[in-house]
Amino acid sequence: MRTREADLLALAVKAAEEHPDATALLVDLSHVPHIDDPAFFRVLVGRLQERARQLDAQRFDLADHRICFVVRTSDAATLETAVKSLSSLLVAHGKPPIQETRFALQTRPEPFLTACREMAKAVENRPDFRAEDDDGRALAAFLAIERNLAAADISNLLREQAIVDLSDPAAPSILAIEIFTSIQAVQTLYGIPLTRNPWLFDRVTEILDRRMLLHLSRDRAQTDRRLSINIHLSTVLSDSFETFLLDQRFDWRRHLIFELSHIEMIDAPDRFAAALRRFTDLEATVAVDAVPWTSLAHMAEASSDIRFIKVEWAPDLASLDGDARTRLTEMLDRIGRDRIVLHHCPDEAAIETALALGIHLVQGWGVDARLSHPVAAEKPATTAPHGRKPRSQRR
Repeated sequence: MRTREADLLALAVKAAEEHPDATALLVDLSHVPHIDDPAFFRVLVGRLQERARQLDAQRFDLADHRICFVVRTSDAATLETAVKSLSSLLVAHGKPPIQETRFALQTRPEPFLTACREMAKAVENRPDFRAEDDDGRALAAFLAIERNLAAADISNLLREQAIVDLSDPAAPSILAIEIFTSIQAVQTLYGIPLTRNPWLFDRVTEILDRRMLLHLSRDRAQTDRRLSINIHLSTVLSDSFETFLLDQRFDWRRHLIFELSHIEMIDAPDRFAAALRRFTDLEATVAVDAVPWTSLAHMAEASSDIRFIKVEWAPDLASLDGDARTRLTEMLDRIGRDRIVLHHCPDEAAIETALALGIHLVQGWGVDARLSHPVAAEKPATTAPHGRKPRSQRR
């Protein structure tokens, strides 16, 4: 990813000499969970960039998920309000607030100059950022990966994890196997830090989506497993996606669950709605992935065409009491506990918390540990997974 510490330092040096009527706002997103996910990072930056563009602010992308905006002093409060608004949204979804530092370049430019020197020095000897300075290298990397993945067997890049039904804790059954691409394995294979370059990450994940779909065609010929896969809106809305599915010989309506990102749901609601309509028309089974439990009130209003809602485990779920637990219970009642999957369960305590809340679909390393020996995935039922007769079956 191209970062601009040197450019920002040059601006700081000039500001120390000229004392311009400007304010610098340093925004640090590094402490926000999942910020390494380029899609999530892009969503947050996009929210801020929209207001920054309106104010004609300069934007400097920096290392370690930091951004600096330089804006007229008269507009600084407006931009800072946008940052605080986004920060409040994160807090409402159970994440820590954004860290921000404001520098007055007209009256006290020295602290800003010091900060810029420290940031420039910090990345001076970091090859991960020097290697990404050339946009041409990112394009070359993409072309090389595209060429290799176009015909490659991606089996060695895939990972699997069971989504387990503990309706009877003594006899767990497998609802589906989530199959996903290991980005770490791709980065290791090609020696390229994909997560540091959002543009490259997006292009590669689109390729992997297509390769995953082709892999599923072969998998279906070998096993009768029911699988769950993550898929991006851009893939679902592409011209070739529906054609690809309808050309498949296996009954993907019974054998596949398509997981859409909650991040994309809140960032691009119109595109998400269009993707959901396409899946509904195709009678496919849909899940929304990575939903913070603090967002369940929002999900209670979501379309009933979303069959599963995958809620992220958080330690504070185990300590809820009084009004907080009552509100969570009411939300689960409204949504329907048979739609909830509590995932990223790290241990037995998390599983017991899920069961105490009436949630019986779980996933995570703790769930893997509970399965003391391999369990074959159950064949899908002849009815749709939510208990209704399939329209022509469903995703």
